[in-house]
Amino acid sequence: MKKRVNGEDIALLHDLDDCTGCFGCEAACRETWRYPYDEDWMRVIRRTPFVVDGKLRTYHVVAPVLDKCAACYAKDPDPLCVTGCPGQALRIGPLAEIVKEAEDRHCNIYTA
Repeated sequence: MKKRVNGEDIALLHDLDDCTGCFGCEAACRETWRYPYDEDWMRVIRRTPFVVDGKLRTYHVVAPVLDKCAACYAKDPDPLCVTGCPGQALRIGPLAEIVKEAEDRHCNIYTA
């Protein structure tokens, strides 16, 4: 059965051009929630760099567990993973707002 998308559901925007792959969001999530090291709530995955239009592009993917993100966002709408991102590559909020912010950006949007 397919899940119906609701514009009020929580979403996380990850800007692929601004992400440096520093693992700051992953460390911030672990620091905030103190979950065990055998669990991953937020994970940065480094991909192989490639060339686009003669320029080297690095590529990092953030893999959040969004049911955890929704609980975190309910507690603090400016969580440490977002505010502590040096590249300002993460945004979190209602899906309808995140979709508007994603316009003309090279990004991933994750929904819960």
